[in-house]
Amino acid sequence: MKKSLGRKICWIGILLIVAFVLLNVILTYFFMAPFSTLFYREQMSDLGDTLEEMNVTEGTLLTDVIDEFDTTSGVKVTIIDGEKNILYTTKAFMKSTSEYWKQSVKLFDGERKKIDSGEKVFLTRNQQKKNNHKTIQLVMIQKIDENRYAVISRSYQSIYNAMYSAMIFDLLVGIFIVLFGWIVVYRLSRHLIVPIRQMTNAAEHISNLEFDIKVNVTSEDEVGQLGHSINKMSEQLEQNMSQLQEDIESRKRLVRNLSHEIKSPVAVIMGYSDRLKTVVSKNPEKALEYCEIISGESVRIDMLVREMLELSKMEQQAEVLNKEVFEVKKLFENIKYRFQEEYMERRISYEDNFDELERVFADYNLLDRAIYNLIRNAVSHSGTPELMISVMGERKGEYYEIRVYNSGSYINENEISTLWEAFSKVDKVRTRGKQGYGVGLAIVREIVEFHDGYYSAQNVRDGVEFTIAIKG
Repeated sequence: MKKSLGRKICWIGILLIVAFVLLNVILTYFFMAPFSTLFYREQMSDLGDTLEEMNVTEGTLLTDVIDEFDTTSGVKVTIIDGEKNILYTTKAFMKSTSEYWKQSVKLFDGERKKIDSGEKVFLTRNQQKKNNHKTIQLVMIQKIDENRYAVISRSYQSIYNAMYSAMIFDLLVGIFIVLFGWIVVYRLSRHLIVPIRQMTNAAEHISNLEFDIKVNVTSEDEVGQLGHSINKMSEQLEQNMSQLQEDIESRKRLVRNLSHEIKSPVAVIMGYSDRLKTVVSKNPEKALEYCEIISGESVRIDMLVREMLELSKMEQQAEVLNKEVFEVKKLFENIKYRFQEEYMERRISYEDNFDELERVFADYNLLDRAIYNLIRNAVSHSGTPELMISVMGERKGEYYEIRVYNSGSYINENEISTLWEAFSKVDKVRTRGKQGYGVGLAIVREIVEFHDGYYSAQNVRDGVEFTIAIKG
């Protein structure tokens, strides 16, 4: 059975409320009376000071004052002289035969020196009555005139009565608070649990690679931030899954195309190997021709596998960039020299245009290979006997842009988007019977992405222009 977080929160809330009510009852029981005693001591002390300041020890005014004390503060006042004769007592409260009087006289005699010196003395007296009913009196004696003393007393049994009443009241109110608190805590827990349940549901869908459920975020607190994080994680995973699906499809196409590319030279090698068996002794010249064909196709397979391995290494980011600052003049002159060496027998016009003072921060060897792959691609894909190759370099802010133009045939607009993939359809159509292995532009793409750059291709007047740019 699942343990609901909402129930846990409700029980914790109710237990806290119950604990608070019980703590209030316990504090009332143990500390209310001592606190009240201290409070009453201060109150009686103030009343004694008032009598002393008024300097009224007899007459109607004194009677009115102490009767007012009795009425407003609930204290009893008795005025005595130095021989302990009662001069006045509140409503005949003090009787010479009462236990209260005996205790007061005992306190007066025992603390006479302190009293005469101006100190206030206190006595807390407990008296046990019938039926175990205890009365409690707080007595204070203070000198208020030359031969006059005020005996002020108060019963704080009422405090105990109030204390018990308060405890009963606290318990009754506590029951109401518990019931009301249960409703409040339940609603608050629901407010907290509903978004958590949504997050749980969304997380379960995410675990099943379903990203259609989103958390409805209605707050900006920790719960709301968690909801934002789950939605962000869902969106990121969805994008990654889409990218992964695209990569898988791309790999499948790559394997199919690679199999097709290898199939042709393998078939040629097998065919000419069988023919070689029949002519090797009868026609040595023919056998040598077959051997050259087999050797050429073997070289083709070897180059194809090498470029595929290099592309795979780049796609896995196993290539380490060795960036350095160098002049583009060195780069373009080296490319032009290699081009002239390789294509000197063909009627190809070559021109370049760049700022000789420009410098870039990049991997020289990789950038050299990317540009030369574009040039080789342009030569291989041209459908005209006379070809024009143009290479241009230009600074575009933080990027250095290189454009390679070749005259000749156009590229179908529908196929430009797949042009940078290995063994793309346009590659196979344009390179049939020509030099090339179908992965040159894919390698260019990886090199450019290593340098945080961009790439594109477009049909222009009388030909095609490829653009790459590196950040540096």
